[in-house]
Amino acid sequence: MRHILIAVSIALLLITSCKKEKDKLPSATATGANTFGCLVNGKAWVPSGRGGFSGVNPTSGGFFVEVDNTISIYVRAYAENDEITIYLKNTTPVGTYYLNRNTTIRPYAILPEASYGMYKLLYDSEYTTDSIHTGTVNITHSDLNAGIVSGTFEMQVYQTHTGKIINITDGRFDYKTH
Repeated sequence: MRHILIAVSIALLLITSCKKEKDKLPSATATGANTFGCLVNGKAWVPSGRGGFSGVNPTSGGFFVEVDNTISIYVRAYAENDEITIYLKNTTPVGTYYLNRNTTIRPYAILPEASYGMYKLLYDSEYTTDSIHTGTVNITHSDLNAGIVSGTFEMQVYQTHTGKIINITDGRFDYKTH
């Protein structure tokens, strides 16, 4: 009986701490508020910018026109020591998109051949989605005329040199292209 009581107590503690972390994230909106947030390995992550004299804003992104005149979605958020990027190639409508292909991303490719998700630590290698470490992005609002794109996401990213995996969950973004 004691073991059951301990197991129930641990489960309640985990549920409560997870809810507290989610409460630190911005609301999922569709107004072009330029907000971003997610859980990185279970801890709340919201952009703060690079600080100091860097001039790097906390968020950037939205719709952009590719070299071949197709429209893609690019979302990036920066904190003091890390950043998260989502790139959806040739995508604008509301719907679910998968980050499940191997692709060459910066600095090796200016325009990647496939959609991807990335987590990057400052002064460290990139952690990316690929065919094994995948993710999904659900575009919940897409208005090309107003320049607003909003959605939710989750992904597992992988660092090829170390084999380390990072889980990003409960993500949401709301951008207005400037």
